[in-house]
Amino acid sequence: MTSRAPKKRTEPLPPDLDEDSLTPSPLVDDGEIDVYQGIVSGEHSGHEGSAEITGSLLQGANLSGTRLEPVSITHSAIRKGDLSNAVWVSASIRRTAITGCRAVGWRLFLDLAEDLLVEDCRWELGSVHVTRSKGPVVFRNCTFEGTAIRGDLSSVIFDGCTLAGAEFGADRATGTDLRTSRLAGARGLGTLRGALITAAQAVELAGVLAAELGFDVE
Repeated sequence: MTSRAPKKRTEPLPPDLDEDSLTPSPLVDDGEIDVYQGIVSGEHSGHEGSAEITGSLLQGANLSGTRLEPVSITHSAIRKGDLSNAVWVSASIRRTAITGCRAVGWRLFLDLAEDLLVEDCRWELGSVHVTRSKGPVVFRNCTFEGTAIRGDLSSVIFDGCTLAGAEFGADRATGTDLRTSRLAGARGLGTLRGALITAAQAVELAGVLAAELGFDVE
């Protein structure tokens, strides 16, 4: 009897976060962001430096315009924050949920994304580049107009997202799941070889894909 391969997970593992045990904490310690098992809120826009956040909740924190490198976020949640025009470089984000955030102009360069959920975020006119991913990386109910989405997208699931105006530049896309998202108006779809779409989406995108591949449709 042949054994079956384990079913691929489609939901990220949630953060191991005991919110009842967290205590209010400052975001910045001695000039750097260093938070362990804390709750952070308030105004922190424009900060520059490195960041290490572990087992923590950022609730309503204003991180707009921050310039962070490197960035390590593990077993944490960022809720209803402002990430607009932030630039995060050399980021490792694992077992983390980012929900309900304003992220217009956010530029995120992910060295590693592992079990990451980004949900209900307005991520427009920005960019995300994924170098390596483990476990599912899920973007759910987000908008990406004018945002460049690049790199290894093979573990990425776009669930209920609006991708009109997004520009794809995938290095790998086998297994990328686009079946529940709106793709009309997205660019760079020809880089998504091996991605999952529905038959209806294929019909809708036929003209766009033909143009990207250089066909002269008459």
